[in-house]
Amino acid sequence: MNRKNQGSLSAMMVCVVMATMSLAGLAYDGGRVVSMYMEMSDTAQNAARLGGQQLVGIRSGHPRIDEDLATSAMRAYLVVRGLTGKFDVQGAKATVEVSQKVQMRMLGIIGIGDRTIRVIRTVDVVDG
Repeated sequence: MNRKNQGSLSAMMVCVVMATMSLAGLAYDGGRVVSMYMEMSDTAQNAARLGGQQLVGIRSGHPRIDEDLATSAMRAYLVVRGLTGKFDVQGAKATVEVSQKVQMRMLGIIGIGDRTIRVIRTVDVVDG
């Protein structure tokens, strides 16, 4: 081996290993983020639906969602699933906002920290 090229293979291997680790981290942690987003989306949508079922005033012809009943039902649904959220009930609309941090396990090695996932789902009760 030529003395001039000594050590160049080591530098190339370090670059290849770092690139491979970065791609593996993107695949692994990215998959975890997408999976968590889908779970949170389903949970927030179901909580909003549950809140939308707390209707009052149907017989009077002015249906609306009872804010206290809906908020407590949505909160209880999220607590059972280990989440917390913000709730907004206005007339015949119930909105749930859920957020959670996801720790980057592999990408944390190269300095990419936690990511916050935020999901907002709204149910609009219509007469049909």
